[in-house]
Amino acid sequence: MEYRDIPGIKIPMSQVIQGATTLFGEESVEHWEDLLDDVMNSGINAFDTGLVYADQNGNCDERLGRWINARNIRDQVIVIGKGCHPGPPNWEESRVLPECVELDIEKTLDRMGTDRLDLWLFHRDDEEIPIDELVDAVDKQISAGLISSWGVSNWSINRLESALESAKKNSWVLPVVFSPHLSLVSQEQPPWKAVTSIAGDAANDDREWLKDKQFQVLAWSTLAGGYLTSSIDIETMQAPSSHLLAEMARCYHSEKNWSRRERAIELAIKKDCTLEQIAVSWVLHADFPTYALCASRNKTEASHNVASAEIYLSASERIWLESGEIIE
Repeated sequence: MEYRDIPGIKIPMSQVIQGATTLFGEESVEHWEDLLDDVMNSGINAFDTGLVYADQNGNCDERLGRWINARNIRDQVIVIGKGCHPGPPNWEESRVLPECVELDIEKTLDRMGTDRLDLWLFHRDDEEIPIDELVDAVDKQISAGLISSWGVSNWSINRLESALESAKKNSWVLPVVFSPHLSLVSQEQPPWKAVTSIAGDAANDDREWLKDKQFQVLAWSTLAGGYLTSSIDIETMQAPSSHLLAEMARCYHSEKNWSRRERAIELAIKKDCTLEQIAVSWVLHADFPTYALCASRNKTEASHNVASAEIYLSASERIWLESGEIIE
């Protein structure tokens, strides 16, 4: 697994990033401190969180920060925070505002018990807000030493380009990462409102832009909400038995996606690895620098995700996985 430099961050970041869903909500694990120990011991040094990630027992920021402080490892890990997402009491109201940048970063730092975030992302966008106002607000947080670098999640490529132009024009710090959905399968329906996916044929132009710029991508839902895992089968997909499975089917299940999944299983058998590893490898070996957000639930999953980076996929194998076309 590679460790790559990101402008502003003091240590190189692992290609695999530990996702946040194991720390809160329906998918949380009981002994999460032990899980985080295992994840770090596997070689993963980057941990994703977000201001809005919380449940009735607390929030993800506080749990992650508590673990980091208890282990005294703040300088050994990269903390990724996100803000400016709608929240209670009005989940429909946009919070992509300059004043929310400072407010959300301050709240995240307080929850985590730390003095800085290595990487902070706008979690959502609102194209009615002038881009200069947003870039100025986040640049002030970098100047204050509260965040080391920044990027955007679920923005369009056009807005990302505008952010880059604004930062250059005003001599502000440039955004350095883009975090959309990316996986071998495309989204049939978005899992939430106002999300961005660069998977599938409809996003070819976006991926070409990222390839041309070699812009760094933090890919979420690499395993398509569980669709690209060995825990489901065709019978289950025909009759979803839980809320999570129903959501997985709604967002990702189609004849084309199921065919991609079957080809990935076939290739995994040939390469003596797992379906999940093929899916992660496909993301990690894109034409632009990528990182995979993987919510490993145990030590084995973490080590398998790390090993995915070493599984080579040829250009012809990638094409076959995506389309079924055989290139000699």
